[in-house]
Amino acid sequence: MSQPQVTLFLTTYNWPEALALVLQSISQQTTLPDEVIIADDGSGAATKKVIDQYRELLPFPLIHCWQEDKGYRINAVRNKAIAQANNPYIIQIDGDIILDKNFIADHLNFAKKGRLIIGRRQQISKNKSLVFCDKKGYTPIKSFRNKLIAILHHHFLYDSTSIKGVRGCNMAYWKEDAITVNGYDEDWIGKGPDDKDFAVRLIHAGIKAYNLKFYALANHLYHGDEGLRDNYGKNQKLYSETLKTRKTKCKNGLTKIS
Repeated sequence: MSQPQVTLFLTTYNWPEALALVLQSISQQTTLPDEVIIADDGSGAATKKVIDQYRELLPFPLIHCWQEDKGYRINAVRNKAIAQANNPYIIQIDGDIILDKNFIADHLNFAKKGRLIIGRRQQISKNKSLVFCDKKGYTPIKSFRNKLIAILHHHFLYDSTSIKGVRGCNMAYWKEDAITVNGYDEDWIGKGPDDKDFAVRLIHAGIKAYNLKFYALANHLYHGDEGLRDNYGKNQKLYSETLKTRKTKCKNGLTKIS
């Protein structure tokens, strides 16, 4: 199968120093995305300044998808980004993820119709994260990248119905599949396993999960405990309901976006 055109989208909120590092890592990819969408949950002028600066430097469209700050509404802005994506394949990360230079190439090499790719991340230390943000640049990050192990996993362990290890900061899927399940559920308020809910609805709809290890390496900047877990118990109940009923579509999702 030939490699599809790809939209990379990332979520961000009022951390322009991290966003600049992420955009640097995207610009240094061995395979560049066809477009990048910044899904912004209500950041201020400092974030817009970074985006405007990089828009002049990057050789691909950089789209700023902004929504008003009305609290933590990551699912709503994710849906806006999915709706705006101009390409059939979507790679999703967060605004605090520094990408290995082969990140996009790896994802595209494992892209397959009917497949959700579940990537991994490794943590950057607190001290190193502070240095990177302060200097507005980063040094190469050592990672264990092993093609043989990845291939063995591909042949013997994966394309399964398990979403173990799913994280919204490193995943990839087809836009048409996201539309099938109506995207992310905007009934969720605050933090919770919303990425798992989205992924398991894809599984219920017949998509297979590919748990990609040792490739598509993502490096997570340290930022401590963000809080926002006041509604976590209610969100866990929503997720349990999705599992129990084998729900595929959420009601409050992509269809509300024209």
